[in-house]
Amino acid sequence: MDYLIYGLADYVANLRYEDLSERAIEVGKQVILDSYGNMVFGRYCAESNRIMEYAKLADTVVKNEDLVPLIGKEEILTGSDTAVFVHTMMARCADLDDGYRHAMGHPGSGLVPLLLSMAHIYKKEGKEMITAIVAAYDVYARLGEVINPFMYRERGFDATGVCGAVAAAALISKIIGADAAKTKNAMGIASLFTGGLIEYQNDGTSGKIMCSGWGALTGMRAVRLASCGFTGPNAALEGKHGFFQAFKGTSGHCDWSHVLSNLGKDFKVTSIYFKRHACQRGLHSTLDAMLDIRESYTLTPALIKSVEVKTSSFVHRLSNPNPKTAIGAQASTQFTSAVALKYGRMDSEELIFKSFNDPEIQQLVQKITVTKDEKIEEYLAKNPTHFCAAKVIVVTFEGQVYERWAPVPLGDVETPFGWGVLKLKFDNLIAGTPFEKTKDERFDLLKNLESIDNISMLFQS
Repeated sequence: MDYLIYGLADYVANLRYEDLSERAIEVGKQVILDSYGNMVFGRYCAESNRIMEYAKLADTVVKNEDLVPLIGKEEILTGSDTAVFVHTMMARCADLDDGYRHAMGHPGSGLVPLLLSMAHIYKKEGKEMITAIVAAYDVYARLGEVINPFMYRERGFDATGVCGAVAAAALISKIIGADAAKTKNAMGIASLFTGGLIEYQNDGTSGKIMCSGWGALTGMRAVRLASCGFTGPNAALEGKHGFFQAFKGTSGHCDWSHVLSNLGKDFKVTSIYFKRHACQRGLHSTLDAMLDIRESYTLTPALIKSVEVKTSSFVHRLSNPNPKTAIGAQASTQFTSAVALKYGRMDSEELIFKSFNDPEIQQLVQKITVTKDEKIEEYLAKNPTHFCAAKVIVVTFEGQVYERWAPVPLGDVETPFGWGVLKLKFDNLIAGTPFEKTKDERFDLLKNLESIDNISMLFQS
C-alpha cells in the first residue's frame, strides 16, 4: 500500500462532495462552465464540418443506453466513445481552454467533455459531477507536477494527453462508483498506454485538437478493462519502467515525493488558470504586455516603429512571422502580437482568419522581433513555472520607448478571473450560435450546478 497509485485511487474512490472546500466547489463549477463554452464554440467553428464528418465515420456503437447526444441544434445521437472524442476536439478549437501551469497542459478540454457525457449516461447530479471533476484535476495536476516542465520542454510530450489519460480513468471510476481497487487498476492500465506530442506546434497541423480526446479514450478503455478484472501495475507511476521514468525530462529531474501531500486539503483545481487570449499559452504574458502598452498610450499600428519581445528560449521557439494555418497562427509570437496591437484583443478565430491577408497586420509583423534574453533565461531557471515570462519594448516613430515586464499572464492564480469575467468570456464563445439565446440560463445552470439533477439542456439548443 506504499505505492503512489494506491494513495491516489483511495482518494478518488472515497472523496465526497462534503469534503470539498468552498473554493474547490466554486472553481470546479467554473472549469466546467469554461470548457462547455469552448465546446459550443467548437461545434460551430471552421473545424466543425471536419469534426462532424469524423463523428459519422467513427460511430459503430448500437447499444441504446450508451448513446450520447452531440452538442448542437439538430438531434444527433452517437456512441459514447465518439461523443467524447468529438466533444474534446470541439473544446480545443478556440484555444481558450483552461490549464495548469505546473503541469503545462490543458485538463479541461479532455476531462469536462468526458464528464458531461458520463453524467448524461449515468444520470449524475451536479454534486457528483463537481466531486468527480475536482478529483480528476487533482490526479492530472499531481502527475504533471512531477514530470513538468521538463517533459514538455526537453522531450515534447503534452501533459494534456499524458496526464489526461490517467485523470480520465480516475474521473470515470468516480462517476461509476468504482471501489479503490478497480480505480487503481484503471489508472494503472491508463498509465501504460498514454502519450501525446507537440510537433504540431512547428507547422500548425491538426494534432492540437486531438490530444485531449486520445487521453480521454485511453481512460475510458482502461476503466472498462478494470471492470472486467484486468489489472494495472502496482508501481505504475514510480516503477523502474513506469510512468515517471518514461516521461521525465532528459535532465533527469523527477521528484514524486509530493504526489500524495495534502490530498483532500490542497485541491489543485483551485490553481487552474483561465485563458484570455486564443493562442498558445506561452504567448499570453507577451500579449498582456502588448495590450497594456497599447491601452496605456493609445497606440495605433501607424505610430509603431518597432517592437521587441525579449524572452526565454521556450517562448523564442514560437517565433514565426509567416504562419500558414490557424493553429500555426495561434503559436506565432509575431502574428498574435500584431493582431493584439491592431484590434486590442486576440480572442477569436474570426480575428485570425480576418488577419491572414491584412496588409496592416503583415506590416506590423515585420516590425516585431523576438530575441532570447539571458536575464530572462536565468529568471526562468529560478522560476520554472513562469514559462510565459517576457519583456516587451515598443518604440514609436516619435521616439517614445515603452516597456513592460510580464512574468505571469492574467487569469492565473496570482490574478484569477471571477464569475463576471468568465461570464463575458462564455457569452463571447457562444455568440452567433443557436445556443446564444439561452446563454443566461446555461450560465445559471452551471453556476448553480450543485443544485441541478439534470444537465440535458446543455446538449441541445
